[in-house]
Amino acid sequence: MNFDGNKGTGLELSRPVTHFLALILVVGGAALYFMTTAERTRLFRVILAALHYLKDAVILEGLQGNPFFDALRARTPRVIATPALLALSAIMFLFVQSPVLELFISAVCLWQIGLILERLVGPLAFTTVYVAAGVAAGVAVFAVSPEGMSVGMSGSVLGMYGLLLVTSIWNMLQQSDLTIPLSVVKRLASVAAIFVLYKLTTTGLGNAAELAALGCGLIGGLVLMRDGIERTRIRPLAGAMATVVAVVTLYAVFVLQQPLTETVDVRSEINQVIAVETRTVGLYDKEIERFRKGRINAAALAAVIEKTIVPELQVAAERLRALQDVPPEHQPLVATAEKFLKLRDESWRMRARALHTSDVRGLRQADSKEQTSQEAFNRLMPLS
Repeated sequence: MNFDGNKGTGLELSRPVTHFLALILVVGGAALYFMTTAERTRLFRVILAALHYLKDAVILEGLQGNPFFDALRARTPRVIATPALLALSAIMFLFVQSPVLELFISAVCLWQIGLILERLVGPLAFTTVYVAAGVAAGVAVFAVSPEGMSVGMSGSVLGMYGLLLVTSIWNMLQQSDLTIPLSVVKRLASVAAIFVLYKLTTTGLGNAAELAALGCGLIGGLVLMRDGIERTRIRPLAGAMATVVAVVTLYAVFVLQQPLTETVDVRSEINQVIAVETRTVGLYDKEIERFRKGRINAAALAAVIEKTIVPELQVAAERLRALQDVPPEHQPLVATAEKFLKLRDESWRMRARALHTSDVRGLRQADSKEQTSQEAFNRLMPLS
């Protein structure tokens, strides 16, 4: 399972997927622009040949007469779980948001892996590890980003790659008839490379969700190999998968969610600073209009600054100082807001003192200080 914070229909593309496609279009467009007609023709032929090769690699075309496949078919005659899981994923796609490209790449990988791995370990073991890997990945991502879930196949597919790796190494060490031949390894690697490239350019590899899914596959493979693949037992495997999911859940609850509870909503605090500036300036403009009409004197205008405006700035500054565990990328923004509040407080105090003493020069100095504070304030405005 894979989660994404975007909302909408399943046909939408997540931002990482959009960036991935944009990268392909930019690089491809630039290449085509600088090519001659003959070079473009050769390129299209190469692309068609590559697509044909990938199609054959996915369905393992031309390898069915290999002794390896004969041994697989003798162990498990029919592939049942793989098409069922693909159909289930397609049905889930109709109800939840999942990037189209991710679904397609994951489905292609699952089909290729399933043609070998389901026959190797059996449909029940195959399904058990697939589901556990998806659940473990989903729990890990939900702990980090609980808003707007999107379920995909990439986590489960990564778990199946882990399972395939362990079982392949085991059969090779045992010199079994089920050892994957080099010709098949090459085809598996070509499709796996596309999967890895996609993940690296979108959500990345190595995060908690990916590690949880991969861990399920690796541990599942070790459990199956412990008693020998010929004597696959579901109960120990199911117990191991349940244990992994439980460990991931505990880790998610007590470790992954901890930063979430401490993470500061910097945008909200900055917007609060902007709101204070807007509100206090509006109040002062209203009071100075009354002053100009002779309805209040300079002392009363200064009192508005000292008793209302400055205290509001102080409260906003205290809120910023109270922030803890501000992410490093947001610390410069908080520092800018603190600088603005300090300069703004100084400008208001200078203005109040000048009003009390009818000091025109002091008012000009207050204007200059206010102008300096506005330079910091303008850097906060894009967040409003």
